[in-house]
Order: sequence, then C-alpha cells, then structure tokens
Amino acid sequence: MKSALPRLILIVGLLAGVDALQRARGETGTPVALAAGGLLLAALFAGKVATFLHLPRLTGYLLVGVGVGPYALGFIPKEGITGLALISGIAVSLIALSAGTELRLELLQRVGAKVTRMCLLVAMVVFAICLVAVVAVAPWLEFMADMTLGQKVAAAAVISSVLVSFSPTVGIAVVEEMGARGPFTDFLMAFIILGDLVVLVLFAASVSMARAAFGGAFSLSEVMLTISWELFGSVLVGALLGLILLVYLERVGKEVVVFIIGLCFALAEGGGRLHLSPLLMSLAAGGLLANLSEKSAAVLHTAIQRAGLPVFALFFAAAGAGLHLDTVMKVGPYAVLLALLRAGTLYYTSRRFAPNDEPEVKKLLWLGLISQAGVSFGLASIVERTFPEFGAGAATLLIAIITLHELVGPLMVRKALLSAGEATVSADAPRTAAAH
Repeated sequence: MKSALPRLILIVGLLAGVDALQRARGETGTPVALAAGGLLLAALFAGKVATFLHLPRLTGYLLVGVGVGPYALGFIPKEGITGLALISGIAVSLIALSAGTELRLELLQRVGAKVTRMCLLVAMVVFAICLVAVVAVAPWLEFMADMTLGQKVAAAAVISSVLVSFSPTVGIAVVEEMGARGPFTDFLMAFIILGDLVVLVLFAASVSMARAAFGGAFSLSEVMLTISWELFGSVLVGALLGLILLVYLERVGKEVVVFIIGLCFALAEGGGRLHLSPLLMSLAAGGLLANLSEKSAAVLHTAIQRAGLPVFALFFAAAGAGLHLDTVMKVGPYAVLLALLRAGTLYYTSRRFAPNDEPEVKKLLWLGLISQAGVSFGLASIVERTFPEFGAGAATLLIAIITLHELVGPLMVRKALLSAGEATVSADAPRTAAAH
C-alpha cells in the first residue's frame, strides 16, 4: 500500500497531464494506445490498494477505470474504450476456460440436479417479479408511456430477461482471485454458469414475442432454432476446440500462453460472427479437457495464471471506464428501485428454493448472484439495435441497473465466499492471475 498508492496517484496525474496537453494542442493522440497503457498501469496499482483495503482486486480495477474514464474525469477518451472491445472478448474466454477446468463429471453428478432445479425456479421468479415491476412503472418511463398494455408487457419481458443474468464473468473472477474451493463455491459456480444458459433462452423467447407485439411475426421454429444453435452449437464447437487444445498440450506443449491467447481470440471473434457464445464455448473446451486429462488441465490453469495478469486488469478497468455514469443519473430512481427489487427477490428465492441440506447455499447464495457485467451489457446493446420503438430507452435503463450491479457485485461475492469459509488464500496473497 505504501508504494502502490503514491504510484497510482502519479499515474493518474500523468494521465491528467497528457489529457490537458492534448486538449491544449487540439490533438486526439492515439486513444486506444493511451487507454490500454494508462488503464493497465493504473489498474495494477489500484488492485494493490484495493487489497490493502480488504476489497476484491477487480473492484480496484473497476473503480480506477470509472475515475479516469470518459464519464468521470475524462482522462481516457471514449474512442479508446471502444477500441479495447477485443480485450473484453479475450478476458471472458480466459476466465471461462479456467472455470471450465473445474467442471469435472463428479461435480456435475453431485450438484447438477439440485442446481438445475433451483436455478430454474429462481430465474423464473426473478423474471416474473421484474416484469410486473417494469409494467407498473411504465407510465413514468418515457419510452414506454404511450405503449398499449400488450406492448408494455412485451417490452418489460425483454428488459426482465436481461435482469435475470447472474454474470459468470465477475463471479468466476472473484472465486479465482480468492482461491475459493468447497461445496458452496461449487454450487455457486454451477449456478451462475447454468444461469447464463437460462438467460439466453429467456432472452431469445422474449425478443421474438416483442417483435410480434410491435408488428412483426412470431415464429416458434425460428426461436427454437436460434436457441438450439447458440446453446448446443456453442457446446459442440467448444468441445471440438477442447480436443484441439488437448492434442496441442500433450503433443507440442510449447509456447502454451501464446497458443491460449490465440485460441481465446478465435473464440471471441469467431463466436460473435457465428452467433455462438464465447463463454459457453470456453466452458465446454475447459470442461472437456478437465475430464479427459487432469495433467493437461493443470498445465492449462497454470498458463492462464501467467497470461491473465495484464488481460484481467485491463478488462475490468476498461469495463469500469465504460460505465455510463450519465445514464445512471438520467433514470436513477427507477434503476435503483429495480436493482433493489431484484436483490430482494434473489434473497427470498435463494432461501426459499435452496436444498435443505445446503445451509450455506440457503444463507449466502443470493450474495453471489447480484453481479451483472459483460453478458448483460451485450444483451442491452442487442435490445437497442433490435427495437427502434423502445430499444434506446430500454438500453438506457438496463445500463443504469447493470452499472449499479457491477459496482457492488464483486463485494457481495467476496462476502459470500468469506462467510462460507472457503477462501483458501488471503486477499494479500492472491494465487491466480485474476487476482494480480
């Protein structure tokens, strides 16, 4: 802390000086290079300051990104944040690939049925409560005020399907940072991963119904085809890439870090172009590797630790810099109301539907479900592009809610893991790359 805080202040000061000099000269500089270099350096030291304050390191990454980003101090230009989208895709794939190595068959057999039942119940109740709430406040939301009741319900369903998301990215990153291992952690990891599948199904169905409500045609076969391709296609392609990764690790075994970064780049870019989920593909690849070769899975995990230091720090700092603080202020009261309602519903349903033989899950799981991040932001942008009638307003509301969840979520996950007593390393001695 003694060395990290002065260095963090120095770096932020340098960013301010560069910004002031460019403004004085009327120059824009190289925004992507400035964003990458400035955010990475600031994030590394902010993570150390966060550790000293007993906060998750990724909270430090997020907060310093918010501070120097275009919506606060403005030292990092918007163009620079947009240009770092590639880092986001690689980071999500790395995190999911690492999480996949924990999805061993014995774990799925032990908690699979319990997690599936509870996840479906929690997701459907959260969806229903949020839908009713959005319809109730619709008269005060400018983008919904003039809709018919059917249109309000359809638009609310789209918004509510996004609010169901439990952010595997943040949850897995905090688990890795704290080296958490144990029955509660296993349940949480399985829950948020399965929750991502549920969200994809809910979102696809809600979007199709909303299209029909606003004058389009509803096609059940099209909905089922879209869902099947994104879910099963992602798993199938991910398993194929897992086999390729296994062969490389066992037959070649050189420059593993470079190979994994390249693979994650292919997952991020190829997944988007093929309408597949990079997160699901990475989970499938890691899971297949873990169940076929424990030795190769250990090599992969070590390589991700080495590769993840700059990628994770830059990813979460860029995510913080991209948080739309102006959007939060615009629809603040409604965003806070829906965020609190979602949290309350998660609290109630987690306690109501948790297995009786899982007391830690019953008491703590809701804390690990608060976070929202990359997947939710991506769905919000799809809503904006898909629905010219209400998409911009809905995206504004969603971004405000997701921003609140992204800021408080890591703290909640950390609290849950500490309360469960399953953090195997202290915050001062992180074990994985996500913690650096």
